Order: sequence, then C-alpha cells, then structure tokens
Amino acid sequence: MSRRSNGQGHTYKVGNSYRTVIHCEGHVVTAMAATAQESRKRAKEKLDLMPNILSKNSLPVAKMQLGDYLVSWLEEEHKLHIAHSTYKRYLALARFHINPSIGGIELQKLLSNDITRMLAVMREAGQSPRSQQQARALLSVALRDAEYKGYILVNPVTRVRNPQGKRIEISPLTIKEVKRLLKTYSGTYLGARLHIALICGLRQGEALGLTWSDIDLSASTLKVHRQVQEVEGVQVFTDLKTEKSSRLVALTEETTAALRGHLGLIEQLKLRAESSWMENNLVFPDGFGNFRSPKTDYAEWKKALKLCGIANKRLHDARHTAATLMYSQGVGIETISRALGHSTSAITSKLYVHNSVEPQKVAAEALNQLLID
Repeated sequence: MSRRSNGQGHTYKVGNSYRTVIHCEGHVVTAMAATAQESRKRAKEKLDLMPNILSKNSLPVAKMQLGDYLVSWLEEEHKLHIAHSTYKRYLALARFHINPSIGGIELQKLLSNDITRMLAVMREAGQSPRSQQQARALLSVALRDAEYKGYILVNPVTRVRNPQGKRIEISPLTIKEVKRLLKTYSGTYLGARLHIALICGLRQGEALGLTWSDIDLSASTLKVHRQVQEVEGVQVFTDLKTEKSSRLVALTEETTAALRGHLGLIEQLKLRAESSWMENNLVFPDGFGNFRSPKTDYAEWKKALKLCGIANKRLHDARHTAATLMYSQGVGIETISRALGHSTSAITSKLYVHNSVEPQKVAAEALNQLLID
C-alpha cells in the first residue's frame, strides 16, 4: 500500500486490480483500475469533478441521507434516461417503500442488511416479488452511480439477494387462434392492428406511436423508433424503453397487404371526420386523427378474443405469441431478440419463448437420421 499526503489518498491492491481512496473535506473518492498508476489517475479525475458534483447537493456527502440522494438522483439525472412510466414507477417505489424504511440512513452508513430489511418490510406489507425486485434494481443503479462518483466505497446492493417469486405462467396464442383472429378481422380497422401485435410483436405504445412515415410498404419494413405514453395526463411521443428497442422489422406479405388495406380505411376515416380531422399521420389513430386511447385499444383486443372464442389473455401476450411463433419455425433466439427490441437475447429466451416443441422435433429428427445413416 502506498500512502499519500492529505487530499491525495492511498492506493492498495484488490485481487488483480488496484483501488485508490481519497478523503477530501468530508468526501470520499474511489477508483479501480488494473494498475496503481491508472487507479490514482482515475481517482484524481473524479476529484477534479467534485466541485461540480457538490454544487448540486446542499449537504456534504458525509452527511447525505439515502432518501435525499435517491430522489435528487432520480429527478435530476436518471429521469432523462428512462421512459416516463418507468420514472413514475421508480419515484413511487422511492417515496412509498424505500425512503420510509431506510431513507433516513446516511448514504455512507447504508449496509446490505438495511436493504434486506427494507425488502422484508415490503414483503410483509403484501408487495409482490416483482415490486421488491424493482426496488432492489432502483437502489442498485442509484448506488452504483454513487459508488462511481465516490460518494460511497462499495455498493451494498451487490450483497443483497434478488427477491424470488413464482414465475407468472404466460400463455401465448396457438397458430390456429392467430389464424382465426386474422381471418375474422381481415379488412377491418382491427385487422392490421392484430398483425402488428401478433406477427410483429410490437408493444402497445410502439404500435400506437407508429406513423406512415415509419412504414415502407414497397420494402415491406417497419421502423420502430419511438412510442406513445401518457405524461401528466396527456398522450405524447416518448423515447423507447431501451436503446436496443429501436429496430427495423421485416414484414410478412400478409402483414404488408393488411397495412395497404388499412391505409384505405384511414382515408375513409378522414372523409367521415371532415374538418374535425387532425392530421398526425398515425397508423392507428382514433376517429379524428389523434392518438388512439390505450384503453380503447385494449378493449377491442378483449372483444376480439371473446368473439373468436379464445380464452381471455393480456394484450402483451400477443408479443409473447409473436416470439413463440418465430421460434417454432426455427428462427434463432438472437434474431427474435432483435425483432422484439430486447436488450439481450437472454431476456427473449427466458421470458418470451414458451413450450414450443417444434425446434425440438427438428433436433430429434436430425438425431434420428444420424442413427439411421
């Protein structure tokens, strides 16, 4: 360990890396690197940024409480990088579950046991495992950022087990049910909407945010680059869930044909609305050209299932259906992941592909041929 004068800190080895810790006027700056020299360099760079960081906080880091840091970080920084619905969910978790339990603990004194206790309180209060997981995830990201900035030495969430719960059984539609729906609603407003949900696998907000400029009917492609969400009671275009959610989707011939027919139906809506029509170039507008209500969209989905004698399912199950149908036809997980806009193919494999035996039949037949030859 090489010790430095006040304000420069000390460097020590951690496994195959080096950590530099600098104490300066009640604040702590840390940095990890493969070499001691690089570690000290990174710590010094963080220290140089400290005046900018401190200007955003009225209390010194040594006295800052988790609750103050979490809400400030969420409002001023993280809000800019997540969907509005996610921000609202995180803010609710912080205000109603995290802060009432451990928000009063000083940031630098927060322990993994405190977080485990907070999750136990949530569980005893009847909060679902999913809510507990989201609370832990929020703390993990927030405290990882605090560690990077040098507010804390180690992120305590890394020592907290992720709450486990029963996996929700997802039941995608069968190919027979998909064909029944598409045939029943062919040529109607809902026909193209069902194609976008069941065949393309778009999320509801992505589908309702589609404009005709996003669709190239001659090339049979569809571009997903934004979505519609309700912000402060008003539907607006917002960024997608993640960067990888932005994607180009190849359309089937049937889906392309359905969209061509749908374009004609929109023209009829315009004629019917006359001067009341608001041109937003939306693929799935309401009767006056404005954003279609998610509630109306969902109600139409439920009505379609009932009319076709299909068991009640969530609209999001249509997305699962698209993934499962692709997988059943031998499409690789990585390709399905890109088509759905997932951040990793692991998410696709774990959450969206269910009980599809077709690829296994292909594998069994291949092995059978090997035994025969």
